[in-house]
Amino acid sequence: MVFCGVEIFLCYILCMKLKFDREVRKSIADELKKISNFGGVGLGFMGYSSNSPVILLGAFIWWIVCQTISHLLMSIQDEEGE
Repeated sequence: MVFCGVEIFLCYILCMKLKFDREVRKSIADELKKISNFGGVGLGFMGYSSNSPVILLGAFIWWIVCQTISHLLMSIQDEEGE
């Protein structure tokens, strides 16, 4: 779980440094939501078919991390002067 927090923090710092345009952030967030859904379904199906709770937990963590990063991207405010 520490890795998830570090990944989110690094993504937030990276986005603040690069100062993406709002449309770019929205586009990246939409793609992350799609990736989280497809990855979560794929990992969930694989975990269910192999009867492995570890893979199911991985699917849940994958979905949560991707959704959190996409919401962080959308929560970054644009600067007033630009």
